[in-house]
Amino acid sequence: MSMDEKERRKPKITPKRTTTLQKLAYVVRPFVLYMLVKTAAMFVLAIALPALPITGAAVWVENNAHQLSAVVNGVASLIAAGFLLNDFLIEASTDGEIDIDKSILGQFAGFLKTAFVGKKTARKMTGLALCALLGITASLALNIWFELLSGVLSGAGNPVLDSEKYQNVEAIQYSVPVWLGIVLYGIVAPAVEEMVFRGVIFSRIKKFYSLPRAVVCSALLFGVFHANLPQFLYGTAMGVLMALCYEYSACFAAPVLMHMAANIFVFMMSQTAAWTTFQAGPMWGVLSAALAAGVFWGLRKVFCDCG
Repeated sequence: MSMDEKERRKPKITPKRTTTLQKLAYVVRPFVLYMLVKTAAMFVLAIALPALPITGAAVWVENNAHQLSAVVNGVASLIAAGFLLNDFLIEASTDGEIDIDKSILGQFAGFLKTAFVGKKTARKMTGLALCALLGITASLALNIWFELLSGVLSGAGNPVLDSEKYQNVEAIQYSVPVWLGIVLYGIVAPAVEEMVFRGVIFSRIKKFYSLPRAVVCSALLFGVFHANLPQFLYGTAMGVLMALCYEYSACFAAPVLMHMAANIFVFMMSQTAAWTTFQAGPMWGVLSAALAAGVFWGLRKVFCDCG
């Protein structure tokens, strides 16, 4: 056998990701792919809907622009998430095996059945309930303090937290009926965003760096994803807590439930006059922050058995 043939027969070995650039590409690639596919899907849907061969379609689309923007964003998110499904199934914590001979959708169904929650012990179910409660209390505390900070900055002539882009996002989010808002912001958005940012990105960063760095970096990327300062600050803070929920529980249901509870709570509160009660002063901010801290302590104790 010639030397050339021997070289060809040698098994091909893929080198480990050792350089910073290789690690960065491995971590950031899912985020870039998700954003590209989502943007492309939104662009196609935005063109296709007014062009539907239905009388008055273009006028109807124009008259319902905000509601359609919300729906298009949700549909585009689901489409983009489909491109990361395989990466998610590789990275996500699982209990038991997933049949790799099944299709990707079959594997995902298997994950939801056996590994999304895992073994339903009393301890785990208590911890998951605390994750949902943490979502409510933390979102309440953050919203109150951001409202107070926004008022202070606006009074000082620096309305940095009242950006036009953020106001436009709010107008779109709260233009939909309550039931549709719950579907889009309470189910679709949390499920997709947790898959991308905790299921894939956070899990990948942990392979190379310490837990604190993985928590902070994935949370910062989650904040950047929202593309405006108020949601960047809010998303980063919540991203830290959701990553810790995932880490402590080793259960993907934990950050998803926290995210869902937070989104539904804020959306529903914003639909009622009750929200103004919690914007009255810093007392509510202190109380809600203390409550959130207590829930987080209890959650950590349940999952980590530490005080």
